[in-house]
Amino acid sequence: MSKETQTDPVSTKPENKRIPSRDLKDKLAALPDKPGVYLFKNINQHIIYVGKAKSLRNRVRSYFTGGDDGRHQYARLVSSIRDLEIIVTRSEVEALRTEATIIRIHRPKYNVDLKDDKSYPYLQITREPFPRVQLTRKPRTNKADYYGPYTDVRSTRALLRNLRRILQIRECNLPLTPDKIKQGKFKLCLDYHIHRCGGPCEAKVTEEEYRVGIDWFLQFLKGNHDHIIADLEKEMRHLSSELRFEEAASIRDRLLAARKFTERQKKVAINPVNQDAIGFVREDDFAAFSVLRVRGGRIVGHSPFYMNRAGNLTEAGLLEAFMTRHYDLVDRMPDEIFLSIEPPDISTLCEYLTELAGHRVRILTPQRGEKHSLLNLAHVNAEQQMAEKRLMAEKRDFIPRSLKALQEHLKLPDPPLVIEAFDISNLAGLDSVASMVVFRDGKPYKNGYRIFKIKTVSGINDVASIGEAVSRRYKRLKDEINQQNGDSGENEDTNKNQPAFPDLILIDGGKGQLSRARQKLDNLGLHTLPVIGLAKRLEEIFVPGKQEPISLPKSSSALRLLQQLRDEAHRFAITRHRLLRGKRQIKSKLDDIPGVGPARRQALLKTFGSVKRISAASIEEIAAVKGMTKKIAEVIHNKLNTKK
Repeated sequence: MSKETQTDPVSTKPENKRIPSRDLKDKLAALPDKPGVYLFKNINQHIIYVGKAKSLRNRVRSYFTGGDDGRHQYARLVSSIRDLEIIVTRSEVEALRTEATIIRIHRPKYNVDLKDDKSYPYLQITREPFPRVQLTRKPRTNKADYYGPYTDVRSTRALLRNLRRILQIRECNLPLTPDKIKQGKFKLCLDYHIHRCGGPCEAKVTEEEYRVGIDWFLQFLKGNHDHIIADLEKEMRHLSSELRFEEAASIRDRLLAARKFTERQKKVAINPVNQDAIGFVREDDFAAFSVLRVRGGRIVGHSPFYMNRAGNLTEAGLLEAFMTRHYDLVDRMPDEIFLSIEPPDISTLCEYLTELAGHRVRILTPQRGEKHSLLNLAHVNAEQQMAEKRLMAEKRDFIPRSLKALQEHLKLPDPPLVIEAFDISNLAGLDSVASMVVFRDGKPYKNGYRIFKIKTVSGINDVASIGEAVSRRYKRLKDEINQQNGDSGENEDTNKNQPAFPDLILIDGGKGQLSRARQKLDNLGLHTLPVIGLAKRLEEIFVPGKQEPISLPKSSSALRLLQQLRDEAHRFAITRHRLLRGKRQIKSKLDDIPGVGPARRQALLKTFGSVKRISAASIEEIAAVKGMTKKIAEVIHNKLNTKK
């Protein structure tokens, strides 16, 4: 009898593990390792669950592993998921705020319905002559400044108590004004007598002196903890030196609470202005847009959009075209729209949007501050959308878009599924090496990487070095292919593990390096093997036989692929060059000494740690090393201490 579990078509009990659809699988594969909010949708595209995550990749994927986190109706939630939407945020705290806002708006089926509107608390600093600092769960607009929210409520309360005591901030709710204080309407309370308050109610402290404590508190919230922690440490040491250990322990506890509370908190914008931040990414003829909707200073939603045939427009023109189409369909227009680039005719566009909205609409291109930060976040979300679409398209077509674009730009007969790239690395002509990296289907294939120690070239000569590396690589490859095919010269085996010529060769360099590579390939009879050069300075692509280079737009996926290849070849060459240089530096001082082989060299370095320490050692100390004789020790000592 089979042990496999059979699904009962009649049973209504859902399974914990559900196999995602193809599109959902692609979205799961493209998830970023960043904080954010995820929205699960059912077959009708209704939001059924909203969650937050420190890592979207790890958290969202965990729903499809077949486990159960113990929550009520968890299995039913997982079995109902048909689609996924994410919003990437800048921090876990921002993800928490966004999650709470979206839940309040949509009230998803599988989220807890908080009837009392309970939420994480904020720190409130009132706008009074003698401000109060307190926790609140319901921020108001014009009466205070707010920081948070804070997830660890107990720690926050403890820290607030300690900071009030340290900074002499009042806890009472008295309406303290200069006139009422002057009239003597208030009396000192116990907090003043036990040194927990400065006594502003009887003018024991001025507004300026009291404000110093508030300013310190604000600095602490903004992440500037050093001066407060330094004062606490100083007081703790002073109490300890006077043997007042109980008081020192109390200060120690405050110090630990202050150090625990290290996350930098931003001021929360509580304002009635509705804002949209539009980020976009263009790749070849396709563009992805992300509209972050910000209401009352909080992200309340995210709308993804896509546009085809975008290659003929400038970035500014692309934004203008998107805005005129998008805002013609929305019900509620924002008051402000943030863009990274100013549209060509911004005044006309503002008038058009204002007429649509029935109120003034401003278009801004912020360069710094919170608005610029929101714009960057919209750009990050647009990049994530593009990554999802790219992955879905590649799985559907089986050929990455970048390879198709490269085929089109270079007019190749087939997409370059296998590309080999070369680079040279040396230091003043010494330890010169050539690297060769391989990309298959647009991704690194590290089993195919090779390093060539340059043997026939002396000094700095990248052109000749490239020629040697290319000649050695493809002469050997040609011999392997001929041997495989019975010296027929043809490669009919399509197995990736069998030797085969690449679809394209990339040379890191300009016309000189490219010409030498082409010459070496022609000498081998490989006249049809495509080879190009990529110059670093202007990212120009050189093709044999063409006088003018090819310049691709920065948004081209083909150019990005070539840059990735070039950078990987450079990294690989540098790494191996440094390794060779290090070996040469050791060899030049030890391996040239007669009688010192690999075993003795290793024993010496293990004992002394470096060649410098071996040079400083006496003959007797060297002779004491395992495997060493006094005669060899004398030779080593004399060689290392002979001045050249």
